Amino acid sequence: MLISLHWFIFLLNLPVATWNIYRLVMVPSGNMGVFDPTEIHSRGQLKSHMKEAMIKLGFNLLCFFMYLYSMILALINDYTTECG
Repeated sequence: MLISLHWFIFLLNLPVATWNIYRLVMVPSGNMGVFDPTEIHSRGQLKSHMKEAMIKLGFNLLCFFMYLYSMILALINDYTTECG
C-alpha cells in the first residue's frame, strides 16, 4: 500500500496490523498461539475472544467492500479513458 501510495488504506489498516502484532508478541511461551483452545476454556475467555473475532470480522467486511468499490471504480475509469 505504501509503494502504490494508498495512504488512506494504509492508515486504516495500521491499527489492526499493530493490534495483531501486539497480540502475537504477547503470547505466553508454551502456548500454541493467541487462541490456544485450552487457555480459552480454562480461563473463561471465550466471550472476550468471540467479541474480538466479531469486531475483526466487521472490520474485514468493511474493508472488503471498500476495496471492491475501489476496484470497480478504477475499472470504470480505465474503460472510460480507453473508449472516450
